[in-house]
Amino acid sequence: MKSTNDFAVTRQSKPSIWKRIMLIVLPLLLGLLVGGIFLTRYLGEQRAKDLVELAESRSVVLQRQDIQLFALPLAWSVRKELMRSNYDQIDDYFNELIQRKGFGVIMLLDPAGTIKLSTDRKLLGNSFLLRYPQMKLGAPVQVSYALPEGKSMFIVPIMGLNTRLGTIAFIYSYRTLSLP
Repeated sequence: MKSTNDFAVTRQSKPSIWKRIMLIVLPLLLGLLVGGIFLTRYLGEQRAKDLVELAESRSVVLQRQDIQLFALPLAWSVRKELMRSNYDQIDDYFNELIQRKGFGVIMLLDPAGTIKLSTDRKLLGNSFLLRYPQMKLGAPVQVSYALPEGKSMFIVPIMGLNTRLGTIAFIYSYRTLSLP
């Protein structure tokens, strides 16, 4: 006979080993899958950013090389007119260039560093080295200096037979790479 104080003890069966494994492995696999998706996406975005930065830096390098290549015939043209003291023609060259996209101020300096011609008329007669103290004018070859905001200052010497006739200095703003 059963007393009223006896409780019916019902045994719950233990989950089988496969169910236990599935209860642990399934959430773990799901977590790994979700984490892998996020990691792959993050790494893909980082790679895309790196490729954009690389493309932009290569674009700037190519533009710098093009400008340096262009500066040589410009120096020859200015040299020809400078030897004739034809400053009006040089001024016309500079005014035509300044209308092109990317060119900032263009200056012709005498050997002492005084600005003889400029597309910015306020600079005429001023000392280039006072305005740009970090720039060096004595180099016998073209030199470019990086400026903020994607610009560079190009210094192009104009050489005579034995002496420096002058220097062309101009600021060029690099075009940004447009991505599709």
